[in-house]
Order: sequence, then C-alpha cells, then structure tokens
Amino acid sequence: MGRGLQLEPTGDYVAFCAGTGALVFLDLVAHLIVKNSMPAAQVPAEIARYYAPGFKFHLYCSFQSRDQAIGLDLIEALVDLNKALGLDNFEATVRLSVTDGPKLPRWTPQYVESELSGKTLSKVWVCGPPAVNEMFDKTLGDLKDKLGLKAHQIDVM
Repeated sequence: MGRGLQLEPTGDYVAFCAGTGALVFLDLVAHLIVKNSMPAAQVPAEIARYYAPGFKFHLYCSFQSRDQAIGLDLIEALVDLNKALGLDNFEATVRLSVTDGPKLPRWTPQYVESELSGKTLSKVWVCGPPAVNEMFDKTLGDLKDKLGLKAHQIDVM
C-alpha cells in the first residue's frame, strides 16, 4: 500500500520516530536482521536486491519507557547482531523519557542539525505525534539547503 519507503540499494537513510511511529520501520529492521544473519547466497531475492554495500539505516526512536517501546526488542537484536558480526548497516539511537540510565537530549532543531550535519543523506523520514512531526517539518524545511537535501528526500508522515 502506498509508496513505501522508496529505498535504493545504497545510501544513508535516517528515520526519527516516536511511540507507535516505530511500527513504520520495523519491517526494514526485520529485513536487515534476515539479511545480516544469513550467508549471502541464502538471502531471499526479495531482500537481497536491497541493502548493498554502502547502505546504512540510522533509526532514532523516542519512547515514554522501555515497557512502552514498540519493537525495541527487534531494534536491539539488530544492534547486537551487527556488533557481533562487525557490520555497519544499522545504527539506533533510543531515547527513553523514563529511565534509570542517562537520558538522551530531546529532539530540538539544534539537536537535529547537529546529528544530520556533515552527512550525505539519501532520505530522512519522520513519523511521530503531531507536535514531533510539526517540529521536524519546520526544522528540516529550514535546514534542507544546509544539509544538501531536496524536498523529495524528506518525508514527514
């Protein structure tokens, strides 16, 4: 249904999601788990056509708490798998509002700029509640020239 994420086999892709917005990207996380855990010759053709060398997906997630973190088990499994295999096609930055550990900074325009500056991005996706989407829509609109992005490379869902 719809346009999908419109991935190319290579490139740097970034997603910011909050709460149930993580659901949009869990298929991509699951695909990478399958691809990364199998010998290349055994990866299904539907998955093998994506994710060539030079593909990287960085998923920024924000959840209220670990208990409410949808798909966090899959996200962490892919992080652990990549670490064990020495792969670099996925990175996750998870922010929990309620945590015993260190709390990552809130997503502000300054944070977004510092995280995305200096990268050659293929696409940036945002999927969160209206306040998150509104902040990103304005921020990415203001920063697109500085970040080298065209309007079609930004998708606020």
